[in-house]
Amino acid sequence: MRLIRNSKGQMRILEAFFASILILSSLALVPSQLTVEKSHFNTLYSVGTQVLVTLDSNGNLSKLIENENWTFLRKCVQSMLPVSVWFNLTVFNKSMMCLNDVPVSNGSPVSDEIVAVEYVCASSSGNYAVYIIRLQLATAK
Repeated sequence: MRLIRNSKGQMRILEAFFASILILSSLALVPSQLTVEKSHFNTLYSVGTQVLVTLDSNGNLSKLIENENWTFLRKCVQSMLPVSVWFNLTVFNKSMMCLNDVPVSNGSPVSDEIVAVEYVCASSSGNYAVYIIRLQLATAK
């Protein structure tokens, strides 16, 4: 009999139950926003990898590096990427010393979220050399 008269406690329990359901349902929506950002990262990474693999077909990339033709390399990368994508390409030798003394880039970064793609390229000439290419990409938001 006493339980029926004191309904304030029962209402507080129902209120706490609905509040906890509300909080848990809002937390369930947060990870979906993170997957959108990760898919953007994966897209840029795939584009960068595709650019480097295409340039390296038939040993063209290693020839450009050996001849230190940085201007033509910049033009090649720039023509293969969408206009809205910023890039910076750095070439290292096997000791991780930077080989390009001229920036191979299309300007300054347009975003703080930069995706880096590293690619290993071997020379096709008689002078065997290994190059590590780091291509950094970003898009404006």
